[in-house]
Amino acid sequence: MSAALELELPAGKVIRVVGPAKVEVVSGRLLAVGSRYTAGSSFVVHRLRSYSAKALEPTRLRVLLGGGAKVEEASPSEEVVDAWLSIAEQLIPSCCNSPCRVLVVGPPESGKTTMVAFLANYARELGLRVSVVEGDVGQEDLLVPATVALAEVSKPILWLRELEPLSFRFVGCTSPQHCFTESIVAVKDLVDEAVARGFSVVVVNTDGWVGSLSGIEHKLALARWIKPTHIVTLSEDLYEVFSRSYGNLCKILHAPRPPAPRERSREERRELRVQAYRKYIGRGRVRTLKLSNLSVLSLGALVGRKLSLDEIRKQLNLPSEILGNLLYVSKVLDTYYLVERGDSSSLRNAAVGAGVQVLSVECLRGLLVGILDCRMRDVGVGTLVNVDFSTGDIAVQTPWEGEVCGLILGKVKLSESLEEVGGRVRCSQ
Repeated sequence: MSAALELELPAGKVIRVVGPAKVEVVSGRLLAVGSRYTAGSSFVVHRLRSYSAKALEPTRLRVLLGGGAKVEEASPSEEVVDAWLSIAEQLIPSCCNSPCRVLVVGPPESGKTTMVAFLANYARELGLRVSVVEGDVGQEDLLVPATVALAEVSKPILWLRELEPLSFRFVGCTSPQHCFTESIVAVKDLVDEAVARGFSVVVVNTDGWVGSLSGIEHKLALARWIKPTHIVTLSEDLYEVFSRSYGNLCKILHAPRPPAPRERSREERRELRVQAYRKYIGRGRVRTLKLSNLSVLSLGALVGRKLSLDEIRKQLNLPSEILGNLLYVSKVLDTYYLVERGDSSSLRNAAVGAGVQVLSVECLRGLLVGILDCRMRDVGVGTLVNVDFSTGDIAVQTPWEGEVCGLILGKVKLSESLEEVGGRVRCSQ
């Protein structure tokens, strides 16, 4: 059941809206996530989000609340709207004269995505061309997990999921520690593209991998390559690190973390990833492609030289019953890739020597793949449905309808219902 509230806010009053809810401005002006809403305007708060809003003058609101939603008064000690507004006022005007690259870093659930939207909204209202780069490969809001994407902010937003991507790069994993270099290169590539497209402001969101030295090293390296004009931190510890490392090279600003963010559970984060896969890949069809016409950007069975039965007999000492169950054998340098019909456990038990990798077709099914056109541009994402080694056909489910000249095999496996299966996948490597 939904409920409706009528609220009268004096100038300066701050409320927190926990979704699902719709906020309608009846009169006055309201500041929410860097955008100013006037009479007749409205915004929707997702059920997994919460936002603070400040009345810029006496303001009357009508709030429609869904199940579990609520409106709270924010105490002065909890208020960060003014602090964030001060940061935007320090940062954004300088972008009018020279393009800005803004890097936002912080721990998980610290408000990074909201800060990105806040800065983007504020810049847009000043008449600047604004873009965002979503660099969190685990919780990608613009396209699907395992990608990094670029979008233009041409309207008020609360959440990056409200935007449509202009461009993206397939990274292939959902944890930056497993794609350290790829995630950095992908973000750099899209920031450079945004500048080339003429955006005055590029705001970069990052993942929350900052709780270890490796994670900090990743963010420092990311800053090294995207060359930000400003870095905004949502942690005092990160502020100290970046001030010492980059304080003479760019402007470092610290934003206080909202004390009562809407923290998402592991199940809720999984739900959001599934929704993203289904929204994008679920609307695609299965396309059958010839492996002989494709470049495969991954070491593994699909890129090795196919061995004949005689070569297999000479080079591998396998029992005859195992030989009869082989679908395909290929070799890359000194490594053999053996594909068996059905479960590969018997083959694994027999081929225990060094330099032998065994897998089944089933292991390959469901792999997330990036799609390249003939100019080596990232044009689509899909899942590997099947590989027919007898015909050399590979089936991929994807919404991309254009030319396909290359595939990048990822490290994420999805079920038929497009839910993530297990952790990092190695069966194609």
